Amino acid sequence: MKKSNITISYDEEKLNAIRLFLTQKNLDLDAELTSVLDSFFKRHVPSSVRDFIELKDCVAPPSTVKKAAATGAGAADTKP
Repeated sequence: MKKSNITISYDEEKLNAIRLFLTQKNLDLDAELTSVLDSFFKRHVPSSVRDFIELKDCVAPPSTVKKAAATGAGAADTKP
């Protein structure tokens, strides 16, 4: 899945405090924020849409299959 960046403004002293205490607990700010966004996503996006996105991510793009077929990838080596 393609990733996007989010930029927000937040009080610098509070952010520094968060970083300090997360470091003491061996936690990563990016991982914690991702967890919060995942929770927000699950709370606000309908389950049918979440299922569709998950299904879409699991299916290989058709262009990958076509490229493999065109180059002969996966074909058995048939030397006479």
